Amino acid sequence: MEKFSVYRFSMDYPSVCRFEFNPKTRREKGDVVIHFPDREKVFLSWGPLGVVTKKFQTADLFANNSIKSMAKSRNVSKSEKVEEKPITVNSHPAFYNKVQFHETASMGFFGKGRTNVRTTCSVHFFCPNSTRYFVIYALLTPNAPEDFGELFLRMVDSFRCHS
Repeated sequence: MEKFSVYRFSMDYPSVCRFEFNPKTRREKGDVVIHFPDREKVFLSWGPLGVVTKKFQTADLFANNSIKSMAKSRNVSKSEKVEEKPITVNSHPAFYNKVQFHETASMGFFGKGRTNVRTTCSVHFFCPNSTRYFVIYALLTPNAPEDFGELFLRMVDSFRCHS
């Protein structure tokens, strides 16, 4: 594993990955996509803690709101929480969720298309030390390696948001 480090936070990642920064990314708020050669992607987002804690007192409430928002997407016909568990990331309480979304692809004006099942793994947490919130998530393709969830959690476990 290699170490990715930017804006005073870091995370380990497989050396075969490449990174893509959102052009609007700044120290205070931003997004990075970690691209894997097998087309999987891990997303890392962060922003000012004060903005999120105005609406959500805990990272768990923040996570559940994110999942509900994804489930309300117009092409999602069904969502199912497969796994959820509290974890710790760099001494902070965090919430891991694995959710399956059933997406229906439109087949024109009147037809209903086929349904694809997509799985997402996410971790939400707050870091008062750096005054940021962090979200690390992966939207898996149907061909994702079976052990990708384990790799994702190893990456999350390596995350450091402060010294």
